[in-house]
Amino acid sequence: MNRLVVAAIVILGSVPGSAQERKASPEPQRVVNVNDAVVRYLAAWNERDPSRRRDRIARAWTEDGTYVDAHRRGAGHASLDEMIGKAQGQFPGYQLRLVSGIESHNGYVRFSWAAGGTEQAPLYIAGTDLAIVAEDGRFKSVVGFADAAPAPVGKQ
Repeated sequence: MNRLVVAAIVILGSVPGSAQERKASPEPQRVVNVNDAVVRYLAAWNERDPSRRRDRIARAWTEDGTYVDAHRRGAGHASLDEMIGKAQGQFPGYQLRLVSGIESHNGYVRFSWAAGGTEQAPLYIAGTDLAIVAEDGRFKSVVGFADAAPAPVGKQ
């Protein structure tokens, strides 16, 4: 059974002790629920309908948001949509699911996911993603790492 750890990031209006803080009254702190950000992100990767996927990408990433891993990269909503669509074509029937707690601090979030290992999607794939969270709660940047991937098919 997956366990979801409640996590939040406090976004500060100014850096403590900075000239900005001394000149102006401090802005109120805003709490971003990174659990929601991770759920939106996974939903974008799992959405097969192109129109709904583009909407989910806009909810998950900032307009200039990026993704990079060892095999794919995207920058901006259109590029991210194309990248996810290609990944879905490569792995039809796969659905990403959260398999770790969510850790966050200082505007960063880390979590692990898995896909496959089912009759419909037999190859097991897993990874860990590290993201930078923007002030509005969407991801600004995501770096993905493969923790488990199918072995390359070689000649025997």
